[in-house]
Amino acid sequence: MRKTWTLGLAICGTLLFVLLFITGRMLYIKFYHQSYADITDKTTQTTLVLSENQTELQTVTDPALLDSITTLLKGYTYTQYPHFFKPSADKLTANLLTVTFENGNSIGVNADGYVFVNGKLRDIEGSRGQEFYHKLYVLFYPNAK
Repeated sequence: MRKTWTLGLAICGTLLFVLLFITGRMLYIKFYHQSYADITDKTTQTTLVLSENQTELQTVTDPALLDSITTLLKGYTYTQYPHFFKPSADKLTANLLTVTFENGNSIGVNADGYVFVNGKLRDIEGSRGQEFYHKLYVLFYPNAK
């Protein structure tokens, strides 16, 4: 009888601990987010570095292109990755476009739509990562339309 009672308490305690962990993670995902201003520490940029797969393509100083890129990046809210399990490594190593700001922080997105803020896997509200990638790709390569 005591063994059954002890086993029941152990199972209930474990289930309660798992439930608290899941609830805490869901609340953290729901309420923690970063805006463009949080990442860049300021709203206007004078230079941006564009990279593809850790290869620097260009440093942008043209005000029109700076405005286009920052307008795109400001349009999204960057949230925690909402799933418990990260995608496989082959999905995370797809073609990665990265914008690096003056303060050293960066926002990147790969061809599969996974978003990275400072190299850490994130998501954007509405999970529109592939749309974000295509818009950024057009700004990186304006002749590729």
